[in-house]
Amino acid sequence: MAERMESPLRREQIAEAALTIVVEQGLGAVTVRRVAEAVGISAAALYRHYKNKGDILTAVLEEHHEMALANLRQAAAQGTTPLEVLELIYRGMMKMVIKYRALPVIFLSDVLWFEETRLSELKLRHHKLVRGRFLEIFKQGQAQKQIRSDIRPEELFVHFLGLIAMPALICVRDVQDVDMPRQITANWELFIHAVRV
Repeated sequence: MAERMESPLRREQIAEAALTIVVEQGLGAVTVRRVAEAVGISAAALYRHYKNKGDILTAVLEEHHEMALANLRQAAAQGTTPLEVLELIYRGMMKMVIKYRALPVIFLSDVLWFEETRLSELKLRHHKLVRGRFLEIFKQGQAQKQIRSDIRPEELFVHFLGLIAMPALICVRDVQDVDMPRQITANWELFIHAVRV
């Protein structure tokens, strides 16, 4: 049973179940029992691996980080220029935003920042790794004279995150608030217009 529970597919199912509960009922509704029910396993089986909400949210953050890293690797392998890589990363991240609408609730929650400090430490560690990769891409783009060099890579990164964060926050509870395909295209066009040499 332990091997099946710890499989990547099972971890993804647990993360998805927890995120669905957050969207539909709020972060306070996430319990081991509810997640187990949503995944279709016994609460006892899930308790062997996840003792509480903090453990489940840790699994959610780990799953998100793995998906983000896979997106970065895939974009780096497919893109031929820094701007192409950034666009592939952006579009991949927006697919995650659409699929996992509850992530901003968790990222901004008191549970993450005040109640479960291991979660905030994990989130900050993940953010630092991803930020470092983005800074490398922006620096490459500047060195290749594709991206404006009068703006520091650190500010370009924050601007880039805004392309993702604002639609994500707006869509947390109701995906009808934003026409996501149009917004994704518009955000990318505005970003390119702002940063391309």
